[in-house]
Formats: sequence, structure tokens, C-alpha cells
Amino acid sequence: MYLTVIEIRALKSLHRIQHLGNTYVYILQASEISSRKDGNFLVCPLSVQIVLSLATVGARGNTATQLSNCLHLPDNSSEIVSIFQNLSNGLEVDEIYQFTCANRIFLNKKCSIKSEYNDIAVNTFKSSVEGIDFGDNERAAKQINNWVENKTKNKITNLIKKDKLTDDVLAILINALYFHGHWVNEFGKSEGFQKKFYVSEKETALINVMSQRNYFKYCNNEELNAEFLELPFLGNDVAMTFVLPKKNVGISLLEKNILKVISPQTLRLVDAVITIPMFKMESTIEFKEILESLGVTEPFSLQANFEGISDIPIYISDVVQKTFIEINERGATAAAATEMTLMMVSMPQVFFTVDRPFIYYLRHRTNGVFFIGRFSRPE
Repeated sequence: MYLTVIEIRALKSLHRIQHLGNTYVYILQASEISSRKDGNFLVCPLSVQIVLSLATVGARGNTATQLSNCLHLPDNSSEIVSIFQNLSNGLEVDEIYQFTCANRIFLNKKCSIKSEYNDIAVNTFKSSVEGIDFGDNERAAKQINNWVENKTKNKITNLIKKDKLTDDVLAILINALYFHGHWVNEFGKSEGFQKKFYVSEKETALINVMSQRNYFKYCNNEELNAEFLELPFLGNDVAMTFVLPKKNVGISLLEKNILKVISPQTLRLVDAVITIPMFKMESTIEFKEILESLGVTEPFSLQANFEGISDIPIYISDVVQKTFIEINERGATAAAATEMTLMMVSMPQVFFTVDRPFIYYLRHRTNGVFFIGRFSRPE
């Protein structure tokens, strides 16, 4: 589950692209985050791209230029609208696996947005618009958080703090992505099965793991000194890839070459015994400084130009993303397990044991990579 929120404030002085998941800005975001954030993290650049694009179509002048350059979008808002009309149609799946995308604009009841922008938000980004009294900050926070919890099946809670809401907030733009899937090849029940996880050369920790023997798509990338293993979800639209650095190499080489890491690999089907961690992770990332480092400065300043949204001078005050993932025997976010027995009949071609820090990403067949994460220690 991935959720991104943009908070847009009124100035106090006045009380054609395909596979968006592979755009270069995704790589920049992941690279920036890994350099700034220690430990585990999970980022959903697609969610950031959607909600920032919703703001971009209402931007004008240099504000629009900075946003579109960073997001690798056309500088023409009508072309952006065309891209997201096509993208939105592929973000709603409720059979075999669940993949949903929801947008909402919480609008200050004292203000209004332009009808043209409202039409784009509703018809292109499938965003509903809801009036809200930010002056009653406790009630407003509850109203927003209830919507978020509903859209993420209660996995993301308390996103908005009441003390962040004041009368000068014009609108809060939120994107929520939810994915729930089962592995094509489920693991056997693994309760109580633990192995050492090598956090560093000097530090180890115990972690719950799950194992199975089967045929998986695998690659040994000598250039990156890493192994790649792909676990598909039912439906064959989405797969999760584990990228494991060779022992004594470390994860830094992968982080410096994120573009190569998430590029398609030459995978082959191999008979493998795999052992991977079961884990649950929450992550909160503030994107303002990251975006500013990528050249997006004016949208956060008093010089911001969002005349396409409102006649009231406004700027973006925050871009915050909260993410959640749970990986277990059945897949992502599932809870039950199916019994399986592992029997050695012949020697497998590959032993893939994830017992040290690694990178992982989840790729959609048509929409590209929609989250990237780093796991460096059990929590």
C-alpha cells in the first residue's frame, strides 16, 4: 500500500510516455532516498508521479516547467491529460489480484477551484473532490484519515496530523495505491523457522524466513555482482524481484546503479531452492527536500504559479508519502498459508538464500516498476 499526499497552501499575505514506472525520475527519487535514509525504506514513485502530475496540470510558467522537467512530462498540460487518461484505465484490477488507485482532493470550503481543473481531476485522474473545513482541524484530520484507511484496507493510518491543518490550507491532494496478490507458487507454512540475517560483517540478527524448491526466473549479473530472482503473482501481470548482492560485496554498488538494477535482466528458468525473509515494513518519506534537490523549487515558494487550479495565489507546502508492505507465505499482504512439503530428489541448479541486505521491486507488466525498497535489517 502506498499513499502520497500533497498539501497546497494559500499565500498568507492573501489569507505521451509509456511505462511511467520506468521514467528516469523514479530512479532519481530512489537514488536520492537511499543516499539520505539509513535502514529499511520503501518508496512508490508511481504514487508520487500521479499526485504531482495532478498538480502539474494546474501549474503555469516556470512552476510548470520545473515540475514537468523533473517528472519527465510534456510541457503541455493537454498531453499530460492524455497520458493519464490511458494510465488510469490500467490501474483498476479486482480479479485474481487487487490493484487499485484512488485520488481525492480535499478542498477548503472557503475556497474554490477552477471548473476546468475540476473536470480534469475528476475525468482524467478519477479524483473526487470533497469540501472540508480545515479550521476544525481535528475533525478534518479524522475525515481525511478515514478515507485513507478505507482505501488502503486499514494498512495506512493516521497520515494527517491535526496540527498540520490550518485555515490557510487551500487543498490536500492524495493518491492511494493498494496492491494485494498471491504468489503463483505459494510457500509452505514457515512459523518458527528462523535464520541468521547478516546486517553487516559484525552484526547478525534472527529473522523469520520461508523456503521452497521450484522453477524460478533467475539471473547472475556479473557486472553488478548480484543475483536476481523473480517471484510472480497470480495473474502474471505483477512480479516481485529480489536483488541480492554477492557476499562481501555489499549493497552500495547496487544503489549507485539503480537504473541498471531495475532494467530488464536476461532471466532464465532454473530449478532453485529459495529462502527469503518474511517481513512487514512501514515507511514515511518527505519528498520536499528530494524534489528541491532535483530542481523543483518554485512550486514550494511564494513565487509558485498554480493559476490553472485557483485564482488564489497558492504554493505546495509538503509532499509526504507513507507506505506499507507485508510479505509472507501466500504473497503480499495476505495472512493464511498452505501446507507444502519440500523433498530433495536431485540437486537444484541454484540456492538463492536472502540472508543479507537486498533491494527489491515490484513491476507491473504494462505500468512498469511501481515500488522500490531496500531491506537492510529485521525490525
